[in-house]
Amino acid sequence: MKYNWSFEHNIRLKKISLYWVLTVLLLSYTTAVSAQINPDIRFNRARELAQNGLYEQARQVCNEILNSHPDFHDASILKARTYSWEGSYNEARDILREVRRVAPRNRDALFALIDVEMWSENYSDALRYIDIALADLPNNTHLLYRKALALKETDDETAALLILNQILELDPSYREANDLIRAIERRKLINHIGLGYRGYYFLESDNDPWHFYYAELGRKTQFIGPLIGRVNYAERYELNSLQIEFDAYPTVRPGTYLYLNIGYSPDGRLFPVSRFGFELFQSLPASWEFSGGFRLLNFNNKDLLILTGSISKYYRQYYFSFRPYYSFSSDGNDPNGQSYFLTTKRFFGSSDHYLSLIIGRGYSADLDKIMGGQIYDLGGTIFEAMLLYQMKLSNRLFLRLGAGYKFYDEDALWGNPFVGEGGLIFRF
Repeated sequence: MKYNWSFEHNIRLKKISLYWVLTVLLLSYTTAVSAQINPDIRFNRARELAQNGLYEQARQVCNEILNSHPDFHDASILKARTYSWEGSYNEARDILREVRRVAPRNRDALFALIDVEMWSENYSDALRYIDIALADLPNNTHLLYRKALALKETDDETAALLILNQILELDPSYREANDLIRAIERRKLINHIGLGYRGYYFLESDNDPWHFYYAELGRKTQFIGPLIGRVNYAERYELNSLQIEFDAYPTVRPGTYLYLNIGYSPDGRLFPVSRFGFELFQSLPASWEFSGGFRLLNFNNKDLLILTGSISKYYRQYYFSFRPYYSFSSDGNDPNGQSYFLTTKRFFGSSDHYLSLIIGRGYSADLDKIMGGQIYDLGGTIFEAMLLYQMKLSNRLFLRLGAGYKFYDEDALWGNPFVGEGGLIFRF
């Protein structure tokens, strides 16, 4: 009888295949059960998703963990942090407060809650939570620094300096503490003098340049806010003109302040005879800000009403702002004007050191100071761009430089100017 080797071989292959299938299924089942039994595996996955900016997916994994392990507080804290990173501070706050209710000794929840209150600029609650943490960790320099920062933001600079000196006694190399001390010392310099120049150079034509000079004196007041007095002087061809301006930025309530402006030109040749400005600024959650107001310019031969506003966003070391202007002339022959400007700033460690780019079209009542009413063109500027840089020369002296270009339409009288500017600010 002939033995069927092929048949036996097939049987062995089927047994081996079945073995490996069962092995894979068993391993998959074991892994799945392990993930359910050990939530750390799923938590590591959620943390990885959060680190990659996939906050919604991270929260889904956290919810899966909490459904089977409701006391796994690390998942709740990570879920809260993803909300805070998106600026949803109320959602984060509710989750963290619940964790602290059931686990009042959980430090990670407390530290996350401190971050939420600091990032949402709720400094009074931040100070309360920091003090709770310091009761257990009195020499924690990171917590002490957060407290000093919160005290500075609530204008208790004396207490902030005491804590910063305590930090330096514990750790003389703590660079952020030294930086904050210098920042507080700069804030005590409530007066400033500024000198500046802006020139419009028509390199593509034979037109003489326009010149604009200013000198200003400012002071930070306790009740009215910053006050600035400014003298402007302009030269354009055979004309010269003088203007006196005052700016004020009074605070209405925390997060709300005003911009007020009044100006007068005794000659009214290049500047408006009088100008008025009003704008309300309101801070919003997640570092947003919006504003709305008007500028009123009264020339010898016409009046201009300019409606304006802005929507702005601070993101890490960046600032973005979009501002339109809608202009209406008392001269029926003038068209209504629409102008749009986008400003981007990159800060380098402080609000005094930055690089700014402004691009837009049209006329800006805040930037174009020497556009006389007799040749005012509401729609003449097709495009313009301005690059500005401000740097600190010392704790008291700051330098500002800028360069730009304006492109007018074909009917413009002057050509397309290159713009250069420079200025110095001295604080005392």
